Amino acid sequence: MSDLPPRPAHLVEAVLLVSARPISRSDLASATGLSEHETEAALASLAERYAPESSGIVLRNVAGGYSLSTNPNCAGAVERFREEARPAPLSGAAHEVLACALYLGPLTRGAVSRVRGVNSDAVVRGLIERGLLTEVGTDRDVPGSPALLGVTEGFLAATGSASPEDFPPLDSLVTPEELDRVRERLTSSGTEGEAP
Repeated sequence: MSDLPPRPAHLVEAVLLVSARPISRSDLASATGLSEHETEAALASLAERYAPESSGIVLRNVAGGYSLSTNPNCAGAVERFREEARPAPLSGAAHEVLACALYLGPLTRGAVSRVRGVNSDAVVRGLIERGLLTEVGTDRDVPGSPALLGVTEGFLAATGSASPEDFPPLDSLVTPEELDRVRERLTSSGTEGEAP
């Protein structure tokens, strides 16, 4: 790592890179410790470096400030990437499995399948691959000590929750009769991973 102090353009570039909104010239000068003249020269240097004809990133003067953004000429590639990178929406079955793990968990795959009344292995695998479910231990009371499943920190982050306690209580979502039926399914015997 170089001991040389960063150039003015580097300071302005770094601040622009981490900002989610356009930054005024005076705010850039304040953040970087540069004079107004140095800030103006740094912006001119960046505008040249990020000219639309030579870069996929451009410096824009918008909304009373400056920002770095993708070159409009590259919009097609950016949109294709966004579409490809966007995960598929969760199915109703996936929501059911997550609700089981959140409210009744940790549960084995077999217990999830009994609660739902259908084999849930494929859905569980998909949720584990997406980082929304994880193995949190084993059920030593069941032959073979199957894995217990729980929701992940990634699931909590995706839902904007700090902990499972942030969700509405289960008895506020289902009737006592429905809850009794779920508990009966949980305690019923069944082959691990199979629907009853």
